[in-house]
Amino acid sequence: MVSFKVTKWSPSLRTKVIFFGLACVVLLGFCLTLATLYAVEARKRQIVGHAQEVVETSADQWRDLLAKWLEEEKATDLNTLLQSTRFREAVRFLASAKENRAVQVTVFNNQNRIVARLSQDEHGRILYQEMASDPGKDLRVEVDTTETSDATTARRTILHGGQPKGDVSATYVPSVLLNEIRNESQQITFWLAALAATLTFLLAVTFTFLWKIFRRHLERERTHEKLDRMAYIGTLASGLAHEIRNPLNALSLNLDVVGEEITDPQPSSSERTSKILDLIKSEIRRLNSTLTNFLQYALPTSGRMQMTDVVAVLQETATLLEPDMRQRHVQYRFEGERSCATLADPVALRQVFWNVLLNAVQALEERNERRIVASCRVEGGECRIEIRDTGPGVPADRREQVFEVFHSTRPGGSGFGLAIARQVVTRHGGSIWINSCDGWGCVVHIRLPLKVGKEGNRVGSTR
Repeated sequence: MVSFKVTKWSPSLRTKVIFFGLACVVLLGFCLTLATLYAVEARKRQIVGHAQEVVETSADQWRDLLAKWLEEEKATDLNTLLQSTRFREAVRFLASAKENRAVQVTVFNNQNRIVARLSQDEHGRILYQEMASDPGKDLRVEVDTTETSDATTARRTILHGGQPKGDVSATYVPSVLLNEIRNESQQITFWLAALAATLTFLLAVTFTFLWKIFRRHLERERTHEKLDRMAYIGTLASGLAHEIRNPLNALSLNLDVVGEEITDPQPSSSERTSKILDLIKSEIRRLNSTLTNFLQYALPTSGRMQMTDVVAVLQETATLLEPDMRQRHVQYRFEGERSCATLADPVALRQVFWNVLLNAVQALEERNERRIVASCRVEGGECRIEIRDTGPGVPADRREQVFEVFHSTRPGGSGFGLAIARQVVTRHGGSIWINSCDGWGCVVHIRLPLKVGKEGNRVGSTR
């Protein structure tokens, strides 16, 4: 049976930048498309509005003109007026105006029949078409209803002597209107397409430039990280060498004394040799402890994450330290939440609580009041733990240094306890720091985020 393993795809930084660039180009194209549609529609409304204004003005002018000529020619109706040669010449002169070239004027009599039509052809020639006086006979004039139905039209009534003599209609030629709209749309589309091409080119150049800068920055960051890592390794090596050299020097001096006792034995040589061997064993244990702590800090083990009761781990650790506390006359008390379950490594947490509690116990050696109080509360999606002691505390300017390796406020300390504690807490996504408050020498704050295991166990707390 063939099984397939689905692996999670993790894109590289270059792929993310390329995808981001493509997304920007697509978004730019979408925005420009919307801008084109909006600009074309707005320009179309402007053209149609201008055409409406033109035909309104033209209809008013022709109404006034025909009423005036009816008065001057003393004509009784429009048919009589249209037969006047003087009127025809005036009409041809007025109709040749540039603003009237897209306007078609139609004159109707009282029976709503077309008696004249004035327009202009594609060559700019004035076409003056007139209906015959006989209503049953047309003179080359046909009304194109399909063409004028969608046109922008204005119609006015011609009055003479207070009586309506007919109507005049001004129509913006649909083909001219459509050509204007089409030409404007093509120009807008062309300029926006040119703008899109320019912006795409500039965007590509900008992304290329930024990518080169970012890549150079990443290379510098990697170089700095490598140098910092090497410097940190050098610091660890120097501190480790110092911590090893002292026990080795002590071992060498004590072995020299043992050699002298063997070469020139004295009555008290046996007792002195026994004490020296005890000192040698003590230094060997110290050296082994230093190396163990160093390996634990430099090569942290990835423990098994499981649903863990943080309070139970804390109490178990305190129980292990209870004989040492009783011997040193240290009073320990716990208060607050009695349970706080979260996804964590119980072995690593036990190491954290052991180091913090052991530091607190050792800090109380020369104090009259020796009390340690641990508390736990669930708040803000975190398990908040505080371990307070009545020791001398840590000065404010040294509270961050105590989390560094080989830095210890206690003579003979290795400086790995709190450093390992911070490393473990940080690996769990939490934080740890030291503070002081009234009546307490030192307060260690530990924050662990509440997480749910794969089995779906819910985190909770009980009092």
